Amino acid sequence: MTQEPGATLDRLIELRVFGRKPVTDVPPYSTSDSAADMVVRALARPPWRWMCLQSGRDWTFHWRQPMTNPDLDSSTISRYVTLITVTAPTRPLAICRAALKLVGPIGGDTDGGRKSRAAPGEPPSSGPAGKQG
Repeated sequence: MTQEPGATLDRLIELRVFGRKPVTDVPPYSTSDSAADMVVRALARPPWRWMCLQSGRDWTFHWRQPMTNPDLDSSTISRYVTLITVTAPTRPLAICRAALKLVGPIGGDTDGGRKSRAAPGEPPSSGPAGKQG
């Protein structure tokens, strides 16, 4: 994903994630941690889960879902299927890029692209994991 932080990306988030036509100024979703947290809250629906981690200077944001039949003796991380992973230089930018990847292209399915992201036989997943807002 090559969207750069700034007004264009923020307006795209306003349209694609919140479903509102950006007719005036919109929050700085791609540059503000608190505004980016609004994006996560708008998309996080059970049983979807998310995780945001910093490694060095980069941030990685994951959308995950629980496995259908997890091995309860395995580690927690192996009980989930990672559906979307995006790495960016800042946390807000990683969140925004992952959100656009999750909702899919304009004109995609009406479920925000989530159906097409689920593995066969897997339920969708949500809620905070990792860095929480």
